[in-house]
Amino acid sequence: MAEHRLATVDGDGVSVGSAAPTVVDVLFDDTWVWSFQSGRDTRRVWRVGSPNHLATWPQSLRPYLRGTAHVTVRERTSARTLFDDDYAFDDSGGRVSIVDRAGRPLTVDKAGDLQCAFAERGQATIDTLLDAVEDVLGRLTDAGVDAFLAYGALLGAVREGRFIAHDSDADVAYLSRHRTPVEVMRESFALERLMIEASYWTWRFSAGDFKVIVPDAEGGRAIDVFAGFVVEDVFYLLPEVASTTFRPEVVLPLGKVELHGRSIVAPNNPEALLEITYGPGWRVPDPSFKFDVPRWARHRLDGWFRGNDGNHDHWWPFYFGQSQKSVPTEPSAFARWVDGRESPDTQIVDIGTGTGRDALWFARQGHQVLGLDYVPAATERAGILADEEGLPARFKTLNLYDARQVLGIGGELAHRDEAPVLYGRFLIHALQDAGRKNLWRIARMALRRGGRFYLEFRTGLDADAEHEFGEHFRRYLEPDAVVAEIEEAGGRVEYCEAGHGFAVYKQEDPHVCRLVATWRL
Repeated sequence: MAEHRLATVDGDGVSVGSAAPTVVDVLFDDTWVWSFQSGRDTRRVWRVGSPNHLATWPQSLRPYLRGTAHVTVRERTSARTLFDDDYAFDDSGGRVSIVDRAGRPLTVDKAGDLQCAFAERGQATIDTLLDAVEDVLGRLTDAGVDAFLAYGALLGAVREGRFIAHDSDADVAYLSRHRTPVEVMRESFALERLMIEASYWTWRFSAGDFKVIVPDAEGGRAIDVFAGFVVEDVFYLLPEVASTTFRPEVVLPLGKVELHGRSIVAPNNPEALLEITYGPGWRVPDPSFKFDVPRWARHRLDGWFRGNDGNHDHWWPFYFGQSQKSVPTEPSAFARWVDGRESPDTQIVDIGTGTGRDALWFARQGHQVLGLDYVPAATERAGILADEEGLPARFKTLNLYDARQVLGIGGELAHRDEAPVLYGRFLIHALQDAGRKNLWRIARMALRRGGRFYLEFRTGLDADAEHEFGEHFRRYLEPDAVVAEIEEAGGRVEYCEAGHGFAVYKQEDPHVCRLVATWRL
């Protein structure tokens, strides 16, 4: 452990001596990477004679902590240095490098994800995003909603006249005229369809907010589109704001703010909306900021809008960041086993395709393949590889917690000339109950005229083992329980075997179950 009188740095994180609500910046080789608030983001640990309030390294940052770095820890407001020294995270001998594929520095955003911030983006990228912001706001306005700049984009415009340097995307919102959550949902989906018709690629966070992807030469930026609405005299602005003091004149009639020299549609009183959003300290920059949502408000918003989130917080940064590079490129043993049981002309649908390693390999063996996954970055990357190799494989996103998407893909597969084979490796133990039920619904629709569903999943005997990819949401399943679910959903299990030796990876030999089911009517 490298030590300093006021802070320590080690493999667990950064320890400071006080739990006062102070913003602390962490720099690697003089480049800012992460900030935390010591009163909110630390936990007390037992360390004799050393600072004992530990802020653990963000999960998204851990894969990069290989080698040695000069680490600086300092208080943001006072600029007081708490730690300033080299620290070796392992004995690999290299330097820590927290950059993207283009070599641009990455920083930890308020959601804990690694992003390439605006400070590292070229002017052409900023201009492309501004063009898209104006276009999206115009399309929302033409659709009949009062749309305006919001959240970090509005904050940067009011405070500095430009995007916040440590931010990484743009935010717009609209004030809905509807007064019930279901009407707000319907409106949000209708607005998303308008963006799709305008050739934008979208990704939905919940039933009340979605993301519009803006391609550019540096890999693409995003515009988040949030619904704002009033129910029972409470103003809600997805995803995190609830206010009982809101008045319509805060937003209406709409005004303008300047952002990078452009006049952009904004709330009538942007300062008032920023105080509702961020609190009275909104004028002071704070990259560690996190929303403190009242429990009652979070409960309402979760219940109304967020039934389809599906462990987004783990898989989104995994596939958008560097962690996905740790996944092997060669096919799994399960893929080889399935290929040996099916003829080369069998169509295969890989649900939960991830990096596409198995789907691409199936295509190389001559199968027509459709790869489906929750995270757009995964399907897009796999699709590019398929195109480069000229493989008979295509990839698209599928959210197993979204009934609309589930019924859509089920109908598409049901109307194929030939019934496909469904394939799900390490899928069902990554799903919550609702996701598994929707998976069985797809199987019932797609396999009614034939075909099989091949599944491999972790069992309860794997729960206490160490895992190469660390700990995140996993639902360890007993094979008998899965068989019962399949039979209850109208399926029949043809094969079921559990044990070790099926899915060995590095030092891990998990206890898994292989299962084959049919749903022929």
